Amino acid sequence: MSVLYPRLLGDAAKRLHQEHLQSSITELNARHALRHPAAVFAATGGRRITQEELQQLRDDVLEVARRAGFPDEGRRQDRVSFDLEVARLLHERCGLVAGEAAVRPIWAFLALVLLPDVSYWRYPRPPGDRVLGTDITRHVWGRLWWRAHLLALPREYDRYQLLETFGEAAFDQIFARRRSIGGSRALVRTIAEIWPAVDHGRVPEREVLIDVLKRLSRWGAVVEFESLDDDELRRQVLDAAIESAARLRAQAPSAGPRHAGV
Repeated sequence: MSVLYPRLLGDAAKRLHQEHLQSSITELNARHALRHPAAVFAATGGRRITQEELQQLRDDVLEVARRAGFPDEGRRQDRVSFDLEVARLLHERCGLVAGEAAVRPIWAFLALVLLPDVSYWRYPRPPGDRVLGTDITRHVWGRLWWRAHLLALPREYDRYQLLETFGEAAFDQIFARRRSIGGSRALVRTIAEIWPAVDHGRVPEREVLIDVLKRLSRWGAVVEFESLDDDELRRQVLDAAIESAARLRAQAPSAGPRHAGV
């Protein structure tokens, strides 16, 4: 059974965002809350999260943020580590199922009501999609839950070992194609598993990844990836990676011998 979170509706979320943009981190810290008069719950589908659980979630995220330098600006690498740790924390602790996690207003509540200080610390003066939930692929918290959800391994001791395979920009390329690629957990995990072995030569890794994703999207019109067993799925993804890497290496101005490999 899923845990149900408050949903902060659009107009109230926009007003809060405009107010928060004018506030300091200290002011936002004092403004955080466990409820909001404009927030509502789904009528069915699970049990409502308690205020004690919301407070614990806030405390846990704050602890990770402080290790990353909160409320000071901190180093870029610290924020990368923060994202990875919070992705795992949210996926383990929130009790969400994918259907509930796809509801954008719950992420607006977390960003604007429960964790405004950490949200605006992570992305100072953020554009609306970082906090409003209009685009989960860019939301300060929603993107992290989904990153962990899509990459979590089902039966491994360290379920989240694939989280570090891709940086934020690279994973955005995958999740942005959620209808053709990002909607399949098995396919996303397989891409992450084979990726460290892909030889992209002097071609930027991001270019190779984009080409692989385009290739897999085209193949997806005739191949049902979800129906493949693990070995066949891995072979399909390896074939796509080999073809993409070889083609881009051959086109690169300083390309070496034209051979494919991983």
